Parts: sequence; C-alpha cells; structure tokens
Amino acid sequence: MSQPLKHLWNSISFRLTLNYGLLATLTTLILIAFISVQFLAALRAEYTRQIDATAQRLVVAYEDGGRDALVEAIELTLSDRIAADRKVYLLNDENGRRLTGNLDLASIVSPFSPTHRHLHTQRLAGGETLVIGHPSTEIGNISSLIGKAAAAAILLAVILVLVGTYLFRRELAHRVNHIRRITQKIGAGQLSNRIPAATGDDEFTLLSGDINVMLDRIELLMKSARHISDTIAHNLRTPLTRTVGALREAQQPGTPQAAVLEANRQAIRNIETLNVLLEKLLQIAEMEAGIQRRTFKRCDLGVIVNDVIEMYETLAEDRGKRLTCTTLENITLHGDANLIASALANLVDNAVKYGHREVRVAVTRLGSTARIVIEDDGPGIDAAEHEHLGKHFYRSDPSSEGHGLGLTSVMSIVGLHCGTLAFSDARPGLRVIVSLPINPQA
Repeated sequence: MSQPLKHLWNSISFRLTLNYGLLATLTTLILIAFISVQFLAALRAEYTRQIDATAQRLVVAYEDGGRDALVEAIELTLSDRIAADRKVYLLNDENGRRLTGNLDLASIVSPFSPTHRHLHTQRLAGGETLVIGHPSTEIGNISSLIGKAAAAAILLAVILVLVGTYLFRRELAHRVNHIRRITQKIGAGQLSNRIPAATGDDEFTLLSGDINVMLDRIELLMKSARHISDTIAHNLRTPLTRTVGALREAQQPGTPQAAVLEANRQAIRNIETLNVLLEKLLQIAEMEAGIQRRTFKRCDLGVIVNDVIEMYETLAEDRGKRLTCTTLENITLHGDANLIASALANLVDNAVKYGHREVRVAVTRLGSTARIVIEDDGPGIDAAEHEHLGKHFYRSDPSSEGHGLGLTSVMSIVGLHCGTLAFSDARPGLRVIVSLPINPQA
C-alpha cells in the first residue's frame, strides 16, 4: 500500500465515512434488486393474464364459427404488426400440421419455455392444438436494461462514496488538526493559547468551547498551585530562617545558658508549629483528592451540630456572648461525622471570636439539601473579600494569628461531602451558609 493510501486508511474519519458509504451503496443495491424482482414478477403476471384472455377470446371464436373462424381471427390479429411482434400464435390440426400462426414447432422450445409460463397450450374440441405466447426476449431485454441501470447506479454510487469520503475526511482533518495545533502548543507550556471561538452550535464548536473552559480551569489551577507553593515556601522559610538564626546565635561563645535553653525551646515551638502546618496541608490535600470518602457512613447532622454547640456554649458565655441554635431533627447525611464537626467547630469558633453579643446557628432542610446557617453580629467582612475567603493562606486581617488555613480546611471538608460554602452580609456581621446533600436513603 502506497504512503498516501496508507495515510488515508489510517484515518478513522476516512474509514468511518467509507464504511457508511459502502453500507449505503449495499442498501441501495438490495433495494434495486428487490424492486427489479417485483417488477419482473408483475410483468410476467401481466403477460400471463393477457395470454389467458387472448386464448379465451380465440376459444370463443372457435366455438362460434369453428376452425375457419379461428384461423381467420388469428390471421387478422397477425395482420396487425404491433400485436404480431408482441405475441406468438400457432394452430395445428389434429394431425399436428400447422394451419396458421407465426411460431414454428421447431422453435417451441427456444426461445420460449413453458416453464416460464410465456406459452399457453390448449387442446380444442376438434383435436386442434392452439398455442399462444409472448416472446421471452421482451422480458430479457427489460431485465438487461434494469441490470445495466443498476450497474451504472452502483458505479456512480461507489465513485460518489470515494469522493465524498475524501472530502469529508479532509474537512474533518482540517477541524481536528486546528484543535491539535492548539493542544500541542499548550502541551509545550503555552497555557495562554485558546481555540478561536466559532459561530454555530455544531459538535466541533461545542468541543472547542469545552476545551477552552477546561484550559481556563487548568490555567487557574496552575496559578493557584504556584501561589500555594510560593506561600508554603514563604511560611516555611521565614520560621526556619528565624530558628536557624537563633540557634546560631546561641552557639556563639559566651552565650548564657539561659539564652541557649530559650533558643532551644523557641526552636522546638517553631518546629512544632511547622509540623502542625504541614499536617494541616496534608489533610487538606487528602480531602481535595477525595481519599477520606472511604470512611463515609450514615451520620445524624442534628447530633453533630448539638455537640459542637455544647462545646462552644461555655466559651461564648465566658466572653459575654450568647450562642443560640435551632436544629431540625432526623437529617441523615452520608459522610464523616468528625470532619463535619471539625468544619462546623471552625466556623462557630470564628463567629464567637468576632461576634459582639450573639451568634446564631440554624439547621434547615430544603428538599434534598441540608443547610447550616451561622451568623454573628460582628464587624463582618467586606463583600469584595468574600470570593477570597477559603483560599490557601488568605487572611482578611494579616495581623491575626494563624496561617490562613482554617476556612480552606472547611471548604475542603464541605467539598469532600459534595456541598457548597457561601458567605453573605448579615448586617451586621457575617453569614456563612453550609449546604450539604442529604443521604438519599434517609
């Protein structure tokens, strides 16, 4: 097989179109054959009907006027050249001698054949034999004409299939290669490339739109990953540099023993803080990867919320604040009760920390979704910052303690349970809405 033909055959679009075209051609061939067979059968039936009608008419003439009347009727019919060319007649006497007609006894076998029902033979009352028929060449000519037309149609169909297959393959390859060139550039690291938008709603336009959306998402994730890695490096490098500096200073000659011990204790605290940070990052990564779904089981949301409220009621009272809760019983989720409790504890802790006098928690059910609403009456957060809440290491107040992973952990837990986390202005304060799908079996 030559290289161009091999290249064409390796194209799946070419093979699919070729197979479809050949199937269409085969279907057309079967349809033509069926119609031809039905047409020829109907034609033979019509010939038989005409022969029977002619024979009946001649028999009536024989019965009315005898042999002479029959001979006269046959000769009158043969005098009409059109009828004579389309039918054959033979009348023999009782001894087998030919009386009239345009058919010889020697040719009664060929080209006519009684098995084809093109001849009607009848013995008359006086012993005469009447033979009436149609030339088989007429049906043969029609069959030949149909065969030639079918062959021409098949040849034309094959040519059109090949040409159409080539054109379809070229058009499809043009559209696919355009997408491939963009994806190759993206694979080389040029993530800003996009497939040019096209008008219409055909499959390639929809595919191009989906690929562009996917690329936007990948680029956003890549930027987020770079930001996270840079932030992690900063959060690790700063305390490590400070710890190394303090330990080197403690190694200087003449350093008091108390200063050495303090530097050692400070180094331990810094390392423990970094260890907590790394454990938190590992837990968030595991939740984002969905690994902890394997521990999911049925759990009662009302029990989880009540346990968290009981744990923070004393803390709220100590700070002079009131913590109220409204729960709806019999809400069953499929998830990890400890993780859900951890997320709610983080949110309630923030609300108690920043609220002025009151923190409200309410659990409601909307169809197949459980909603947990946590509101405080504190200063709240500017609406422009709501979209940044939950990002790795983001803190609305940079001077506050912590690494900015609390809400990130909450969002990871909620996302692990296929839920959503939303923020809005409670006027005053901040409203946090946690939506979790309810177990279908509940």
